[in-house]
Formats: sequence, structure tokens, C-alpha cells
Amino acid sequence: MSELLSLEGDARGVYTLTFGRPEVRNAFNPQAFTEIADACGVVAADDSARALVITGEGVAFSAGGDFDSLQALLDGDTAFAEAELRHANDGVLALAGLEIPTVAAINGDAFGGGAAVSLATDFRIMSNTARLGFVFARLGLAGADTGATWWLSRLVGPARAMEIVTLGAVFSADEALSKGLVTEVAPASTFEEAVDRFTDRLSALAPMAARGNKLAFLGIEDRSIAEQLDHEAAIQARVIGSSDFREGLAATREKRQPIFRGH
Repeated sequence: MSELLSLEGDARGVYTLTFGRPEVRNAFNPQAFTEIADACGVVAADDSARALVITGEGVAFSAGGDFDSLQALLDGDTAFAEAELRHANDGVLALAGLEIPTVAAINGDAFGGGAAVSLATDFRIMSNTARLGFVFARLGLAGADTGATWWLSRLVGPARAMEIVTLGAVFSADEALSKGLVTEVAPASTFEEAVDRFTDRLSALAPMAARGNKLAFLGIEDRSIAEQLDHEAAIQARVIGSSDFREGLAATREKRQPIFRGH
């Protein structure tokens, strides 16, 4: 896409979006969030897409906001700062709203906005040498940034989330796993293989079923139980009408592995 981000797809239908500023530990600037949103648009338009992985080039996942961008926020007025932050939020929302499974491959440190962006994915695989740091407070900033408070509240509860952002917590990979912030921890030496194994599992799923799961959870906090049940019924009815469900049922009866084709 540019020198900031690259997007590549493979034969499995798995896309990989790589943050490509290793010289600044893949720190984000406004253009990076524009390109995140653009990349998500490309993936969303591909009916053959099965999953999206986001990761960083080099030794870091992302250090968060880059210093030049932070200085620009400091030098501008409140209206400018709010506009820039809302622009960044568009990238986060595009990632969170994808209807296919998303994975953050946290190959190295993820700090500040980088940590928050990783939480916007469905699954997080973390290198055992990486750290996950919500360090806004250490810069004199609130943790109210790129969805950090929202994701943390869902994962660990409001009280624990408040503690994390207020005290600027930094977690090792094992600590992040124990607190439910990541899905899996993998050795740095075999990290890429671990990500491939995980995405193999995702790409082998029945695509309509996987998308149905995403649609069931997207916006769930705004629906009552009755509304959610109606929403689930509509989703499941569409999936039941698919050839993949027919294949899954036949494979179960025949005691073999199903082969899902996405329709």
C-alpha cells in the first residue's frame, strides 16, 4: 500500500496487514490510520477473504503514536486534537467492524495506541518476548484513546480496566495471557509458525459460519436479549441455507473431515 503499511493475501484467503515503520518501532501517525481503514475496505470487499492478521515489521508491533504526531497535537488547539483523534478512531472502527476473524500477531512490544489497536482484533497471539503496555499515563495522557478503555472494560471489567490505564500497566506475555488480554503466547523463535497454525484453523472454518459469529457479536452491547435472539435467528437461518452446512452435516454422519467452500 505504501511505506507505512503493506497488505498481502495468500491462497488460504488470509490477509496480512504489516505496520512498516521499524525505524520508529512502527509508531502510528494519521496516515497510518487512513491506510488501516483503506486496507480493511479492501479485505471487506473480497468475498474469498477468510481472516486478517495485523502485525509489525522488525522488533515491535507498534509503539503507539509517533512523537511528531503527538507534538502536532500538543501544538494545535483542542478542536484540532479532537479531529485527529476521531480520524484515528475511523481506522480502529474499520478493523473492529470486519465480518471475518481478525488476529493481532504481537511480534514485539505493543504500547499505547498499539496495544489498544491489538485489542480491537478478535484474537491476539503474542511473542513470549513482547510486552503489552497501556502507558498513556506515563506521558501525562488519559487512557481514553483508540478504544483502550472500551476494549479493556470488556476483557477485564471496568474496575480492573481503570487500574490498568490509570497506573500505566505494562504486562509481559505470560501476564497478558493470565489476565485474558491475549489468546495465546508463542516462543519468539517459532512465532510465525504459531501464527500460521492459528490462521490455518481459521481459514478451514465454514466462512458463512465464521462471519455469522462476527455479526452476532458486532453491536451486541446495544441489543436486548430478545433483540439478540431475533438477530441470531436471522443469522443462523442464512447459514443453515448454505452448502457448507450441508457438507458439515454429511461429514459428521460419515465420520470424516468436512471441506468447506464458502457458499
